Amino acid sequence: MTEAWRRVVAVATVVLVATTLAACGGIPTSGSVQAGDALTEQPTGDFVFNPLGPAKDADQRAILDGFIAAFTGPQGDYQVARQYLSSDFKKEWDPRQSVLIRTGSPTISQVDSTTMEYSFTPKAQLDEFGAYSVVGSTIQTLQFQFVKEKDQWRISQAPPGIVLPESTFLSIFSKHALYFYDLSLHNLVPDERWFPGGTTATRIVTALLVGPPEWMKGAVVSQFPDGTQLTPGTTVTLESTTAQVDLTSEAASADERQRQLMQLQLSESLVTVPGIASVEISVAGSLLAIKPIGADSPVTQRPIDSRPLVLAGSKFGYLSGGQVSVIPNLGNTIAGLKPRAVAVGEDATAAAVLTDDGVSVIRAGQADPRKVDARPGLIAPAIDDFGYIWSVPKNSPNAIQASDYDGAAEPVAVTLPAGASIVSLDIAQDNTRIAILLQTSVGPRLIVAAIIRDPSAGYRPTSIGPSVLDTLLDSDVAVDATWIDRFSVATLTNSDNVSTVGSFEIGGQPVSLGRPATTAVAIVGGNGKTGLRVLGIDHLLESPRGSSWQATSIKVDLIATQR
Repeated sequence: MTEAWRRVVAVATVVLVATTLAACGGIPTSGSVQAGDALTEQPTGDFVFNPLGPAKDADQRAILDGFIAAFTGPQGDYQVARQYLSSDFKKEWDPRQSVLIRTGSPTISQVDSTTMEYSFTPKAQLDEFGAYSVVGSTIQTLQFQFVKEKDQWRISQAPPGIVLPESTFLSIFSKHALYFYDLSLHNLVPDERWFPGGTTATRIVTALLVGPPEWMKGAVVSQFPDGTQLTPGTTVTLESTTAQVDLTSEAASADERQRQLMQLQLSESLVTVPGIASVEISVAGSLLAIKPIGADSPVTQRPIDSRPLVLAGSKFGYLSGGQVSVIPNLGNTIAGLKPRAVAVGEDATAAAVLTDDGVSVIRAGQADPRKVDARPGLIAPAIDDFGYIWSVPKNSPNAIQASDYDGAAEPVAVTLPAGASIVSLDIAQDNTRIAILLQTSVGPRLIVAAIIRDPSAGYRPTSIGPSVLDTLLDSDVAVDATWIDRFSVATLTNSDNVSTVGSFEIGGQPVSLGRPATTAVAIVGGNGKTGLRVLGIDHLLESPRGSSWQATSIKVDLIATQR
């Protein structure tokens, strides 16, 4: 093949790719609630594109097409994409400010002799620190200005950031969790982000040092002293399998325990980067001495008992081998109340129980339950690890209250949409986040937000923060929701008596988990997708098996939530 023919093929390839890619603009930060689409492809983040620079004497359309195609090449801080920019604009353009993930086909139009417009429909966005969020589907129109330099067209003005179609985005970017701590410093709490390959470790550390995102403030903390950054001009380097992280002088002020927690934050946040097995921290080039953290280390995930916790006849306990093992000092009391719903606390030493008379707390070894909420129309309660029972009437979603084991109740401030009813609420195992499932006039709506607590009052919950996830579900009736694990929430909805289970990743994309064999009335989780259980209207439990659900042969009256 001649060199001239190679160039023709290369230019044609760039133009073909450009028809499936988009340019970028200011990212929308508001809009209507959107239904989440099912994810059809899984992210790999390991595909390397090698876009081409501008061809000689290319017209404005070819320059724009090539610039858009070069969004696939983050290498060298988008070095190839910058070749399409004028000499004055090359350093000014900021490709890392945002990533917009688009759907459908874009359109390009000529406005005047030096201006072109690009229109597309967005689906989701990343901010400069890799945080993913769904955006409204309003068409975006962006302008690009052109100028001639040395008789060649170049782009002199372009919006910051980049735009990619979903399939390309999933090939270039991969998920990584940044870790912070709950206020008690007992749990590591993930905040999922997306980064392209090549500079992933440096981007993760940079984002981690910024601190908790806005939606998590008041619910989690970082252990890096204020002002700590990567030493200017440095990146995270790899020595064998150890990541070398050099920080500014603020880090030296941390005490011994804080240094351990800093190192743990870094280690957990970098664990998904290939090749990294450990982390060393230095300050201005001097290695920090950090002792091993020991047995009192915060945890990332506490597995729950893999056995379903059920009420079957007169027995309340763990179901295994067709038999129910009654929970000592707790199970018989719960069963005797004829409960409608049960949430069992950590180590099964306390439980929140819903009966026809309201919500009560039962503690191991205490024969008499204590009523904590007698309001009518209560939904299934929740229980957290700080000793609070959460309860709310179905038709008063903004009337959430948290009661301690002695029955002292305080309101939890929240602003949920008017006209909605609340179907379920579930507390994440790290005690920092809540999943709320609503029924609205336009269908089920899932909201996930942070729990703001008062450390000076036994970590009493005081309010629900701004949502990180707020989405309508493509179904008719909201039934139940549960945390799958520390990353995702599962929803159970019904349409025409057909149940559907969906998974919503916090900071990621939704996927369908299929349809149980029968109409379902409840769902519980905690140990990942395979640990999900749904209870059918026929009183049979079902669990996921590949892309389908498999029922047991044992009938139960209810399935309880475990912490």
